[in-house]
Amino acid sequence: LHDIDFVVAMIDDIASRHSIDSTRIYATGYSLGSMFSYEVACQMSDRFAAIASFAGTMPVSPAACNPQQFASIMHIHGVDDSIVAYGNTWDWKEWDEVGTMMDIPSLIDYWQTKYNCQDSTDSSTHFVYDGCDQDTRVEHHRVNDVGHAWPDSINGTSTHQTIWSFLSEFTH
Repeated sequence: LHDIDFVVAMIDDIASRHSIDSTRIYATGYSLGSMFSYEVACQMSDRFAAIASFAGTMPVSPAACNPQQFASIMHIHGVDDSIVAYGNTWDWKEWDEVGTMMDIPSLIDYWQTKYNCQDSTDSSTHFVYDGCDQDTRVEHHRVNDVGHAWPDSINGTSTHQTIWSFLSEFTH
C-alpha cells in the first residue's frame, strides 16, 4: 500500500510542477519491477493507460485486483528464465502473504479473461488478445532462447521500440 501511495504522490507532484498529459501515463517494469507493474494494473489503472512488463509475474491469488478502469497490458518473457519460470508456478520466498506466483501462460490468461477479450491472434511467440472491454488489449511476447536478461530485440525490432510502440497506442 505504501508503494501505491508513493506512486500516486509522485505523479501528483510531477503534474503540479510540469505540464503533463494525464491520459498518457505508462508503467514499465523488469523482474521485481514487472511484478510491481501488475500492482499498478490492479490498484492504479485509473492513472495509467497501459503497462509493459518484462520477466515478472503476479500471485496466483492476488490480495486485491478489481480495477474499475483497465490499463492495456504487454508482457514479455524469456522461455529460458530460471529466476521467474515461464511454465511453472513457484513460491515467492515462502512468504505466506505473497503466496504462489503464476506461471506466464496463466498470467496472460488471467488478464485476457479479466478484460473479457473476445479476439485473439496467436503465433508461437506473439499473442494478441483484443476486442477487450474498455478498448484495452493484452499482448504477450514469448521470447525463445532468452532467460532473465533483457533481450536486445524481439522479432528483429529493438525491445525498447517494441514496448514504446505498444504503450504509445493507448490513452485514458
